[in-house]
Amino acid sequence: MTMFMELFSAAYKVAKILAGVKEGESVLILADTVVDREMVDYVASAVHSLGGEAVEMIYETREEVDIEPPKVVSKAMEASDVIIDFVKQYIIHTNAFYNALKAGARICDLTGMTPDMMIRLIGRVDYELMCELGDKLAELTKKAREVRIVSDVGTDVSFENDPNRPVWHNDGKVRSKGEYKFLGGQVSWAPIEDSINGTLVVDGFIWPPDEISILSNPVKLTIKEGRIVKIDGGVEASIFDKWLNSFNDEKMFYVAHVSWGFHPKAKYTGIPLEDERVYGTIEFGFGSQSPRFKGKVGLAKSHTDVGLRFPKIYFDDELVVENNRFVHSEIADLDKKLVGGGK
Repeated sequence: MTMFMELFSAAYKVAKILAGVKEGESVLILADTVVDREMVDYVASAVHSLGGEAVEMIYETREEVDIEPPKVVSKAMEASDVIIDFVKQYIIHTNAFYNALKAGARICDLTGMTPDMMIRLIGRVDYELMCELGDKLAELTKKAREVRIVSDVGTDVSFENDPNRPVWHNDGKVRSKGEYKFLGGQVSWAPIEDSINGTLVVDGFIWPPDEISILSNPVKLTIKEGRIVKIDGGVEASIFDKWLNSFNDEKMFYVAHVSWGFHPKAKYTGIPLEDERVYGTIEFGFGSQSPRFKGKVGLAKSHTDVGLRFPKIYFDDELVVENNRFVHSEIADLDKKLVGGGK
């Protein structure tokens, strides 16, 4: 009974706080077959309780991310006011996704969500305080010009930010037509591609491909002018190298974005939506790049994300993160409120 109550409470927050469902709106709850059906039903019930017209659509899980959904799903997406997207094999770089946005749908993207995640990451978190930290972190990132990331396992990479490019705080709250956001706890941006140079020793996760996810051994990526030029490591490095090359697409090797993780309840689970948000971590995306980043990479045949567990990050030579805590003077107090104690 307790789990039922907590899950419905979290589902109600999804519908009301994240998706902002209003009376009379057409709301599509979208999933593939690996997503928990009961959770989908709870969200549909929450939408109904808010006066929205809830429709569930579930289709067979694809073998790869960013494969177009069935045509009937694409049409339904375009006809919806709101889409709450749980699809595990995410579709954020597909024509169906972009066409729905162009048609005016607002998309609350919760790709790969599970009941446990929904309870922990939405139901049990001080969501507004986390968003306050996100706003401050986005402002701090926007002001930074020179960024350097190092780690004890060998990461040492640097790059420049373009002040004319946006820094996106994914607070998860969609309110405007044609808007999409992911779960709160992430800030993302695209650095100047040609300025990205150094070594990334990935020790958190890589996904996709499905064969990797949480890493057992580090994977070393040598980056030159925004492109992976060498991949070193064990079996997981070989799998990743082979997967990237399988697309025969040079853009798959280019940095598409960098993202902060700052969700105080997130942990490594093998599900990217959560792995990317682990508190005080950093993530790099490669391959297909959303137009909203205003970068130079553009669309590619697929997309992958890689995460670093314990980065030490400097903005213009000033320390921002150390030991998974935000220590910069502009955000340290919010860090303490969210996590408690520490620096």
